[in-house]
Amino acid sequence: MSRVRPPGRGAEQRHRVRDLAEPALLLDAWDQASVAPVAGRGAVLVRLAGLCPDLDSALDLGVGECAALATLAHLRAFGREVAGVITCSSCGELLSAQVSLPAAEELVAAAAAGCREVAVGEFTVRAPTTRDLLAAAATPDRAYAVLLSRCVRRGDGSPVDPAQLTQEEAALLDEAAETITAATMTTLCVRCPACGEHVRAALDTAAVLWERVDIAAPALMEEVAVLARAFGWSEADLLAMPAARRAAYLERVET
Repeated sequence: MSRVRPPGRGAEQRHRVRDLAEPALLLDAWDQASVAPVAGRGAVLVRLAGLCPDLDSALDLGVGECAALATLAHLRAFGREVAGVITCSSCGELLSAQVSLPAAEELVAAAAAGCREVAVGEFTVRAPTTRDLLAAAATPDRAYAVLLSRCVRRGDGSPVDPAQLTQEEAALLDEAAETITAATMTTLCVRCPACGEHVRAALDTAAVLWERVDIAAPALMEEVAVLARAFGWSEADLLAMPAARRAAYLERVET
């Protein structure tokens, strides 16, 4: 993995990244993402972080591009360090891994690659979008067929029927889709202490971003509840209060 540099301010300014850890925005993010389908949470958070003009645009991002922008939002709100768990493909051991997220400039470049298409024989393959994943999730028994019909076209522009593909064609199409998506994904890499195998896995940064929001928002709500009971202040007043001052008042309540 390349050496990680601190995120550049220029990249953040160009993308007008909003801080999802800012109290009022954090609760809005939790409100909206908690009721969204699991596959759509990353798009919701990317939009709220100011990295897309609206939700429709976020849903139409390639999943790798959405992951890159979710990583940028994570950098702004929660920093570079992320912990993950990988299962060793050789022996099944559960491994803990720590990764430093890429610099903002790298993420902006990755996101700018967009939802690219590649030619595979007579087919054209594009990376799936969040909207594609939601459509597939709506019919789980046909999820693979739905993704193929939406993301793969024959030379004449017609959709692909999975039943008409050979095993070799299906494998090539899967590999092409993974290659497109992987270009903008963050990777965990760790050596398994049990068997010595070097294990690599893509980090779902959209899911990681949601996990951080889902931890931080309830903790903030608990602070607000404690201070509101103690002092009678409104939620709006408490959310506008600097975090250090909220913490100081919490200490006085607890003592």
